[in-house]
Amino acid sequence: MAMLSSERRDLMLRHLEHRRHAGVEELAEVLQSSMATVRRDLNRLEAAGLLKRVHGGAVVSGEPVARAEVSAGDEALARAIVGQLAPGDAVILEGQVVMPLVAKLLVAKPLRIVVISNQLEVARTLATRAGVDVIMLGGKVHPRGYTLPQTVSAGDLKFVVATKAFVEVEGLHAGAGATAAGADDARFKRELLQHAMRKYVVAPFARYGLAFAHRIARLGEIDAWITTAVAPEAKPSLASFDWDVIEGAA
Repeated sequence: MAMLSSERRDLMLRHLEHRRHAGVEELAEVLQSSMATVRRDLNRLEAAGLLKRVHGGAVVSGEPVARAEVSAGDEALARAIVGQLAPGDAVILEGQVVMPLVAKLLVAKPLRIVVISNQLEVARTLATRAGVDVIMLGGKVHPRGYTLPQTVSAGDLKFVVATKAFVEVEGLHAGAGATAAGADDARFKRELLQHAMRKYVVAPFARYGLAFAHRIARLGEIDAWITTAVAPEAKPSLASFDWDVIEGAA
């Protein structure tokens, strides 16, 4: 199943943010798209001021890289996450796309829970929400509004025990597992999952089949995948894994 253009461009921006520079051929491989499609996307993103084209590829400018607009799929993922929460949960929310939407939904939901996050927007949204305690993991403030994982110390996580962890991933692959483009990002997400009794990864179905260089977890280590609508032809193979596939309703 091909990625939506908005999902493809968002993934392109994330990859560029980690790498700072990427060639057209590299992006085509990462996105599993044609080089012509990548060039068109780069031109659109440059016109929007989100990157700078250079010979053979693109670089991020000195300005913070903004992500693509929130999609209906992102909102469906957020609703599915909230549907998994129960009173008394201590939950880890990690990621800069879906987790701020989860926080906004929690404002209107009468749940007493503890939220553990490195996402500043999540903390701001829930700061005045009665019944929700927010534990912020330390780190360096990133221009896009979340905290950089590589600066979070082991002490921040040492005594964290969550009932559930929800971690956004960039790729899901039968052989490679859940993966990310950046080593530090993958290491931090992997560490967070180890501090939860139930482990969820979050990614739209278009990310299934994508594999990046750094593993977060093998599929057998994941309890559930929260995703968008699954293609019917993929359901038999997904059923062979010992996990729950939770589809967010559009």
